[in-house]
Amino acid sequence: MDVVGTVRARLPLVVRRALAEPLLLTAAFGSILLATTAISALLLHAGSATQTGVRRALETAPLGATATVVTSSVTARDFTGVDRAVRAGIAHAHPEVPVRVTVRVESGSYALRGRARGDDQPVLTRFATYEGLDGRTDLVSGHWPAEGGPTAGAEATVEAALSEPASRAMRVSAGDEFTVVGRLDGAPVRVRVTGVFRLRDPGDPRWAGEDLLRYGTRTGDFTSRGPLVVPAGAFLGRFTTGDSARWLAEPDLRRLPPDRLRALSTSAAGVSADVRAGCPRCAVTETLSATLLRLDRGALTARSTMLVPVFQLLVLGAYALALTARLLAEHRRMETALLRSRGGGSPRLAALAAGEALLIALPCVPAAPFLAPVLLGLVSAFPWIEATGVRPPGAPDGATFAAAAAVALACAAMLAAPPLLAARRTYAEEQAARGRDDRPGLIQRAGADMALLVVAGLAVWRLRDQDAGVTARLGGELGLDPLIGAGPALALLSGGMAALRLVPAVAGVAERATRRRSGFSPVLAARQVSRRPARYSGPALLLTMAVAIGVMSLATAATWRGVQEDRARHLVGADLRVAAHAGDGTRTFTGLPGIVAAAPAHRVTVVANGGDATLIAMDATELGRVMLLRPDLSRLSPAGLAARLAGPPGETLRVVVTEGLADTVRITAGTATMPIEVVGVVAAMPGTPEGTPALLADLAALRAHGGQGGQGEQATQWPVTEWWLAAGGHDTTRAAAALAATGRETGEVTAVAALTRGLRDDPTAAGLQGALLLGFAAALAFAVLGFLVNAAVLARERRGEFAVLGALGVNFRQTLGLLAAEQSFVIGLAPAGGVALAVVVSAAVVPPMVSTAATGALPVLLHVPWAQVAALVAAVIAVLSVIVAGLARSLHRREPAAALRDGEAP
Repeated sequence: MDVVGTVRARLPLVVRRALAEPLLLTAAFGSILLATTAISALLLHAGSATQTGVRRALETAPLGATATVVTSSVTARDFTGVDRAVRAGIAHAHPEVPVRVTVRVESGSYALRGRARGDDQPVLTRFATYEGLDGRTDLVSGHWPAEGGPTAGAEATVEAALSEPASRAMRVSAGDEFTVVGRLDGAPVRVRVTGVFRLRDPGDPRWAGEDLLRYGTRTGDFTSRGPLVVPAGAFLGRFTTGDSARWLAEPDLRRLPPDRLRALSTSAAGVSADVRAGCPRCAVTETLSATLLRLDRGALTARSTMLVPVFQLLVLGAYALALTARLLAEHRRMETALLRSRGGGSPRLAALAAGEALLIALPCVPAAPFLAPVLLGLVSAFPWIEATGVRPPGAPDGATFAAAAAVALACAAMLAAPPLLAARRTYAEEQAARGRDDRPGLIQRAGADMALLVVAGLAVWRLRDQDAGVTARLGGELGLDPLIGAGPALALLSGGMAALRLVPAVAGVAERATRRRSGFSPVLAARQVSRRPARYSGPALLLTMAVAIGVMSLATAATWRGVQEDRARHLVGADLRVAAHAGDGTRTFTGLPGIVAAAPAHRVTVVANGGDATLIAMDATELGRVMLLRPDLSRLSPAGLAARLAGPPGETLRVVVTEGLADTVRITAGTATMPIEVVGVVAAMPGTPEGTPALLADLAALRAHGGQGGQGEQATQWPVTEWWLAAGGHDTTRAAAALAATGRETGEVTAVAALTRGLRDDPTAAGLQGALLLGFAAALAFAVLGFLVNAAVLARERRGEFAVLGALGVNFRQTLGLLAAEQSFVIGLAPAGGVALAVVVSAAVVPPMVSTAATGALPVLLHVPWAQVAALVAAVIAVLSVIVAGLARSLHRREPAAALRDGEAP
């Protein structure tokens, strides 16, 4: 005996059995390693993408969605105590993040002496102090008032600063002095203006509700100018009656761990109680708790959606491993029956099967977690994934090892199950059972595929529910809903298994059709498949599901891109939207490279049906050329809407409105009210965020109905605030560059292409694309591996048959034709069935999946990239055809005599 034989003889029986079947056990090892690696990578990717998305959302969250506002009346005597109590309450409610708190204190009203509009309607002003105002403004002239300026005495002059709009409205500048009179006590106050400042960003959310500071004038029952900004010390030392304070708390969420969202939401929700414990008269408005809860729920939903490819791979991997285990059990069933006949009991056989399965599966547990980051690195190299900022973890964590161990043990159980079932048969029973492979599978015999179809339908119905990504646990907490993630996988499996019922029928039809034909290969191939349909239905289902997963991945990615393009086009409203500058005209923009049309527009917030709405008035003659309106959002095209808006002038203004304003009869802009006539309704108005109430009118018609103004103010015409531009071929690259060269700021130019890139870079939503890409690659690998192993084993079992054919003079071309005709039931029918199955399932599940991951309220339309689908199918058929050709070459080269001797009975 040679050395190798000696060493092999000393190995344990379980190892010797494994070494005796290198092909099947290598395939089993490859399937388990692929499953553990791919699922570990998917779980790592889902966690990384979700955390990156949450961090970006926290970093970019608007102030209005995270700030806490506290208001209270104060006096000079109690301000310090109230301020301390408010800050302590806010800090207690935000234990995990730093919070910046600033306060504004405003005095009661003062009348501007000598600037009254009438005895009963004087022009008013107020004194105010703003913490940190100098850091968010620029001085136009003069200087800030000194903290130590004169404050005592009735005749002391108060130094104050004014905003630029207030300075213009009050017709004063730095160095001027004037007198104001208290409305409550009638005491005069002499004011010296030391400086004029300008807000760097009047639209900053922190100035919400501070209209007097932003615009310098506030009109209501009285007209107010100002405010007169003074230092905190001077304010508290002089103005003690009728004062109101407003605290603004801005939490810094950049370092908040994503797993602490719910905890901070709970504590932030208690800020009102914390503040009112020290200040009972304080009013508290907070938005942080709802924002964090929404982010946490969104992260759970996104993670649940990204479980879709995980479950798809679990189902596909389990089926691929089941095929390999079945082949292994069938190949060993005579050996197993002999062992049982010679005294091998069930415990002994079970130990052999379990030991062999563990011998193959356990090495994957330490290997898969380290291979997963490598696989993620390859996926992250794709440009659309790299742009999101999602980076694969550098090293696996304990959860990754736990997931790999769970998957490997499940695979080991599946690999050991068929031998254990086969171990119950005796040698005689196995002899009698040989050749009876034409029976349907156990699942189909039990009708479980129909039951699976019902469960899949329930899961898909749950997935279509917008709140289905999460489910309530005991105690009211939210968790992942596994049924949602399993929905597409179950739908694909049930559809594929239902299609398997057609394989015997198709094979029978093919056999009858080729029975009277003279061709060699079709007749034998149809006969072979008709006799043993189960041998071909397994790989067919595997390939059908793999192709379906690939097509679903392509459809999901295409639908995601379509959603972002549609949303960008809707938000911009045209190819390019530019803020208006003085002197702009049509020729200013039509002279830009690539621009073919330009329409002036006025945008303003009006009151309609008791709420705010956006009014866009545009030159109707150009509206049809520039407006981008998705066809499903309106029964009329932009040209049709323009024709209705540009009707003959009348007493009412013709408008197109969003659905919630269909019964509106009048609108109010400023203090001017005008009747309207609704001539069209759209689901969403281009140029506005989805869900925003909006109206569209002709600019000329709006101007013909008068100006806006009120209460003694001179009426003004509706100015052009923006220009909507259309570009040839929708290519705005050159035009945007030309506008940037003219000195236009970035925020003044909005282009569809730039906005689309920004929307696509969302990590949470793009994480779904990365997960589907991983699942797609792994699914194809499973399919190719399963097909290769099944074809190789089938050819090995039939080598005696092919040897006889070779001895009879069958050449290589005929051998290849025979194998190709047999495998055409798999190579031809499975891809076609996979595409059909994917289209049906995608229509049901892809729109809700993408809608859950994407932001915005536009309806999601399914996009199937047929060119990419055709390329995928062609690539799969080409790879499988190469495998068939290789097997045919291998079988034909083998000497018939040697093959026949191998097949002789001992």
